[in-house]
Amino acid sequence: MNSADGEKFWDGILAAYGEIALKSDRVRGRFVSKLKSNIREAFAARGLDVRVRHRWSRILVDGLDDIDLGCRVASRIFGLKYIAPYRYVGLNDLESFMRDNASKLLDGVESFAVRVRRTGMHSFTSRDLERSVGGIVKEVSGIRVDLDNPDRTIYVEVHDSECYVYTDRVEAPGGLPLGASSRVVSLVSGGIDSPVATWLMMKRGCPVTMLFAYFPFGGDESDLRRFLAVARILRDWHIGEEIRVYSYRHDNALKEIRRLADGYTCVLCRRMMYRVACRVAEMEGAKAIVTGENLAQVASQTLDNLYVVDEASTLPVLRPLIGFEKEDSVRMARMIGTYEASTMPVSSGCRPIKGCWARPRKPTTRAIFDRVRELESMIDVDRLVGEALSSLRDLSNLL
Repeated sequence: MNSADGEKFWDGILAAYGEIALKSDRVRGRFVSKLKSNIREAFAARGLDVRVRHRWSRILVDGLDDIDLGCRVASRIFGLKYIAPYRYVGLNDLESFMRDNASKLLDGVESFAVRVRRTGMHSFTSRDLERSVGGIVKEVSGIRVDLDNPDRTIYVEVHDSECYVYTDRVEAPGGLPLGASSRVVSLVSGGIDSPVATWLMMKRGCPVTMLFAYFPFGGDESDLRRFLAVARILRDWHIGEEIRVYSYRHDNALKEIRRLADGYTCVLCRRMMYRVACRVAEMEGAKAIVTGENLAQVASQTLDNLYVVDEASTLPVLRPLIGFEKEDSVRMARMIGTYEASTMPVSSGCRPIKGCWARPRKPTTRAIFDRVRELESMIDVDRLVGEALSSLRDLSNLL
């Protein structure tokens, strides 16, 4: 919104955080400091030099010529709950501001409401100010008040003698600032589920190292291209910390496992992936492994099988999607932007394929430790892990 003479109407962006406010003073201070740093980095990456201030439980971003661009940038920053273009008004000037700008604030709508959030010592309540401002706006604009279902809401946040006025809230991802938690290694296939699981761990403040187990069948690398397309989208959310991306060759191990394991192929395959991921985690200083598995969505992900698979990992295995249905993952993938990339066709070199080429016809749903140990004794696990690590490839420069 611009004034009649073309000057910028909004002063900057007001950003609200949610969960951070519930932390102790010491932790909150650390998280807010990291959040401000991530905001600065997000704008600096666009060549924008902004001023970032913390005012009570809000963060103000000033110095923007393009407020719409600023909102798009800020809406991808973890730790922020919502953002809004704001106008600063002194409390004593609020009445005159509303008289002068009511029509601009309500341009094109037929009803409105006023919501006030107030902190500090005042002679009036939030409800008193809502009535007062609402009465002025109605008088000046002639637009009716609708407290239940307004076309537009005028928000007024009052802190002592300061007022911040805005009308539009843009949702942000919430959670914790990226970097507030330790790094994790995420096994990302490029399909629908694992990118969503990765995004959810980023939302909990974890910087991510993505690891792709590459087992091509046909040689056209379409599965690798799909993974990289997904990784680029996740990179755009990974603001404030370095994202790292690796692939390794998993096909030799999978061929040996498939030759011996039959119905146990999926279980032994996952155990091998976890071993490689743990070794990569050692290199990266990561504290956990992340997967897109959810309980019983496919035959290999029963609780019995997950119990057996976990034993191969020396680190905690985090499964953010454990209780999701497929529709939940699809909905989130569409929201974060990975769905289209995740559903790119993957070819065997001559025809599209669906799923893993090594998947057994009847995968076991109740893996038994003794049988797993017997099968793994027939292959040289240490050699296969060593071969996988020797094939490790840093793909970060391809994003």
